[in-house]
Amino acid sequence: MKRIMLALAVAVLAGCVSQSEMALSNNVYKLDIDASGLIGTSIAKGQAQRRVAQLTLDKGFTHYLIQVADTQNSRTYAGNMPVYANTNVNIVGNTAYGNTTYTGGQAIYRRQSQTSIVIAMFKSPNVPGNAIDAAAVLKSSR
Repeated sequence: MKRIMLALAVAVLAGCVSQSEMALSNNVYKLDIDASGLIGTSIAKGQAQRRVAQLTLDKGFTHYLIQVADTQNSRTYAGNMPVYANTNVNIVGNTAYGNTTYTGGQAIYRRQSQTSIVIAMFKSPNVPGNAIDAAAVLKSSR
């Protein structure tokens, strides 16, 4: 039982992050980032930012603009905490008086987030003034 609960706790806390990319044109890409678990959803934003910057450099561009960004958060039921019972018995003469307390049984929910980002990438001399420098993003995130 302890192994099952430990595995469930690790799955709920750790989770994972998965990413996919799709080219919409030669300089416009859509990234989908799915994250689950407490840690996974916490690090997904930073990973998305680094992945956008890395993708920009990998495709031969230097700057990017985020055209569309949308995140949806949800949670799914992952199980229940175990229930523990504690019984105290007091004996007075020939009579026993018992009192039982129960703890646990709370529902466990796993966090999830789905993020979609559409970026436009640029290189000199066509870099808009408000474009983000991909190399600077990667340098600052280390």
